[in-house]
Amino acid sequence: MDLMVSIFHRKSLRKAAVFIMLFILPFLSSCKATHTQDKSQKNIDSPTAVYLIKEKKAAVIDTMSYLECMDHRIPGSHCIALEEIDKKLLPAFPNKSQLLIFYCESDKCSRAGQAYEKAKLLGYESVYILEDGLVAWKRAGYEVETIQRVKRAPVISIKSVRLKEFIKERKDTFVLDIRSEDAFKANHLDGAKNIPFFMLHKRLDEIPKNVPVIVIDENGKRSFLACCYLINNGVKDVIRLFGGMETMVRQTRNKDNT
Repeated sequence: MDLMVSIFHRKSLRKAAVFIMLFILPFLSSCKATHTQDKSQKNIDSPTAVYLIKEKKAAVIDTMSYLECMDHRIPGSHCIALEEIDKKLLPAFPNKSQLLIFYCESDKCSRAGQAYEKAKLLGYESVYILEDGLVAWKRAGYEVETIQRVKRAPVISIKSVRLKEFIKERKDTFVLDIRSEDAFKANHLDGAKNIPFFMLHKRLDEIPKNVPVIVIDENGKRSFLACCYLINNGVKDVIRLFGGMETMVRQTRNKDNT
């Protein structure tokens, strides 16, 4: 009899455990997911962005540099570089209930996400990120507009393994770092001058026109347009660092590990 009671209790416990797994744990999981979602950034795809722009009068904000925004952007975009969000967003949109959609150049760009966080800190209620940025917008077949195109020009590239040797041979080389001030402070080449890309058109006169100018960006994706802009404005000898500062960092790490 005791054995039968023991077996009955074990079966009851197993049923109770199954009940917990099937009903209670999913409820707990859904609570956790909801909590995480509230804290996460809100990403939307291109068709949703189109709907919000047309039906909800959403403002679309390009977080790249002014030159990039004027060269190619989603039609009707506002050009507010990430570095200027704190200063320019509120004057442009004093109503904090205004629906905002931030985007940037590529699917790996983090600028829109950083702009999102800044906008939320400023108190904006309805903020979104266009997932995968302008790349996804084009892929979905939507139009891109050009306000003032930067004329493309042939640009020479140099790899990181040759950079220091080149600078040593050409002591008059001007090294232009177009990354953000924070990125520049964290790591940069000796003697480099920092003019963030969003300020390049305003500080053009600080760049010499008769010496080699090497342009360094984050990962090599933005330097080409910057170089074209410089060439169009009379800078004769312009070279871009292939792969950007990321290649210099990897090269340094590889040397340290050998």
